[in-house]
Amino acid sequence: MPFVRQTLPAPELVYDQQDVLVCIFQRGAADGINSLVPYGDPNYLLQRPNIGITNSIDLAESFYGLHPALASLQSIYNAGDLALVHATGIPHDSRSHFDAQNLVEGGVINKTELDVGWIGRHLASSQAMTNSAFRAASISGNVPFSLTGADEPIAIEAIEGFGLGELTGTSYQELLSDWFEPGVPFSDTAQASIQAMDELLQANPGQFTPQNGASYPQSELGNKLRQTGQMIRSSLGTEVICVDVGGWDHHENLPFYLDASLSDLAACLEAFYIDMGTLMQGITVVVHTEFGRRVGENFSSGTDHGTGGLAYLMGGGVNGGQVLPAAANWPGLADQDLYMGEDLAITTDLRSIFSELLIKRLGRIDVSDVFPGFSGPTDLSLFLN
Repeated sequence: MPFVRQTLPAPELVYDQQDVLVCIFQRGAADGINSLVPYGDPNYLLQRPNIGITNSIDLAESFYGLHPALASLQSIYNAGDLALVHATGIPHDSRSHFDAQNLVEGGVINKTELDVGWIGRHLASSQAMTNSAFRAASISGNVPFSLTGADEPIAIEAIEGFGLGELTGTSYQELLSDWFEPGVPFSDTAQASIQAMDELLQANPGQFTPQNGASYPQSELGNKLRQTGQMIRSSLGTEVICVDVGGWDHHENLPFYLDASLSDLAACLEAFYIDMGTLMQGITVVVHTEFGRRVGENFSSGTDHGTGGLAYLMGGGVNGGQVLPAAANWPGLADQDLYMGEDLAITTDLRSIFSELLIKRLGRIDVSDVFPGFSGPTDLSLFLN
């Protein structure tokens, strides 16, 4: 007998239920210092005399300003649905993209602690809202480390191409299901994939076009967020969607390349926010990177691998319209204030952000098994109950 996964109707997204988590990873280490400019720090332009931003959009405390390319996010911030956390990250000393990404996605500070991802640990130890094969999904073509440990997360390159093409739903698919009977190697994974094809075919997410006048950029991130919106509207029972976006390793010509990356990020986030409309009350978007960049500019008008970065939190359950840390708690950009003499020091552990998110928006009571050994604060007033 082939494995059969029962699909239950997904609950409507409303404010008092668990949110759908959309986790966007900026791979390559995004420069947070020029994205959310600490223009109130007198050492900012001293450290970046050639690449510093002098026309940022004032945002908070006459200290922080948005890069002009992020201008479209200001209205979401003013509406109270966007919060920004500067000088954040996982406190490790690696400058390797690969190692740092694994540490951040694992929610740990040491490679010896790596086992599965933090989202995977959460899903594996919490009750599913439905029995959908799409409980955890990645729209990036592969399963990110953060989702490992979850029960058969689904990886999709594109919704339109997921499945067996014209053979999806035919007798050939039934034959494959018979082949991968219980006990056959990889049968669970194969059966989950086959069932996902059935669920996707039935849900037909392609029928859902952007709403409320939203227009997604024709870019990698734009296409992924458009499909994210389709999946959420499709009653697939999806609880977590992970999205990767690359191109953030700006070692040279930062003013040009960062402007292009931030313009796309802002346009895509704005389009998703508009598209989802009232559904944003039950959606939380988290954007983060593996580590920040060094404070001083390099000789190629870029920045090199550093420590403290920037996280974006967007949704109806976000206690938005605020920037952390407050100006009074900014770690400083003077040489004597820099971590390892080069980097923006971390003042907010990413695990504090993730912990509060899990507790307040995803219905978790205890995060000790998600972030073992972590004793930092779990309530920064970044999310609403």
